[in-house]
Amino acid sequence: GQMGVINMAHGEFIAIGGYTVYLVQTFILETYGMNSAMYDWYFIIAIPIAFLVSAIAGAILEKGLIQFLYSRPLESLLATWAVSMVMQQALRLHFGAANVSVSSPEWLSGSANFGGVLLSYNRLSLILFAILVVIVTRLLLSKTNWGLHVRATMQNRQMASSLGVPSSRVNMLTFAFGSGLAGLAGAFISQIGNVGPSMGQTYIVDSFMVVVVGGVGNLLGAAISSLGIGMIDQGLQPLLGPVMGKITVLFMIIGFLQF
Repeated sequence: GQMGVINMAHGEFIAIGGYTVYLVQTFILETYGMNSAMYDWYFIIAIPIAFLVSAIAGAILEKGLIQFLYSRPLESLLATWAVSMVMQQALRLHFGAANVSVSSPEWLSGSANFGGVLLSYNRLSLILFAILVVIVTRLLLSKTNWGLHVRATMQNRQMASSLGVPSSRVNMLTFAFGSGLAGLAGAFISQIGNVGPSMGQTYIVDSFMVVVVGGVGNLLGAAISSLGIGMIDQGLQPLLGPVMGKITVLFMIIGFLQF
C-alpha cells in the first residue's frame, strides 16, 4: 500500500514463491535423497531463495511497467491484471496445469495440543513467521535510512527527488520488497496446501480487504485488520458455510468503511 499501486499480479508472486520451494525441494531430493540431512532442512534453504526470486521478478516488473503507472490506480489495476494472466499462463506452460505437491520436512510434521485444540506445526510456524515479518518490516520502515527514503518518496516523489533521494531506485526496491514478501507467503503456503499456477488467487481478495480496512500504507492497521478479518471469517464459516461466511464478512467490511 505504500506505493499507491493496485497490483493485481500480487497473487502470482505468491505462486512464484511456492514454485521456488518446489524446485529447491526437487533439486535437493534428486541430489541428496529423501533420507539425507539436507532434505530435512530444504525448507530453511528455500525461504531466502523464494524471497530473492520473487523480489527480482518484482524489480523487473517495476522497471518494465509499474514505473509508468504511479498515481494512475485504474491503469495500474488493468495492466497488472493482464500481467497476472500472462504470469499464470507462463507457469502453466512450464510446470503444467496440475498442482504440484510440496512435502513438509519432518520437523514441521505433527501437531501441538492447546487445551484440546490441535494446531499443526506448519501452521504454527506460518503464524510465528508472519509476526516476525511484520516486526522486521516495521523496523525497516521506521528505523533505517531506506525506510525514511521510502516514506518520503511515497509522500511526495518530486520533493524527495529534489532533496537528493534516489526516487527511482527507492521505487524499484520498495516494489521488489513487497514482491519478495509475497514470495515468502507462497513459500509458507506451500506447506499447508498444493502449489499451482493460480494458488495466489485464493488469497488476493482477502489481502485487498485487509489493506482497505487497515488503511493503505498502514502496516500496523493491516496486521490488526488481518487478525480481525481472519478470526471473524473462520468463526462464521462453520456456522453459515464458506460462501455465506465470506459474504457476511464482506458486508461487515462495507458497513465498517461506511460508518
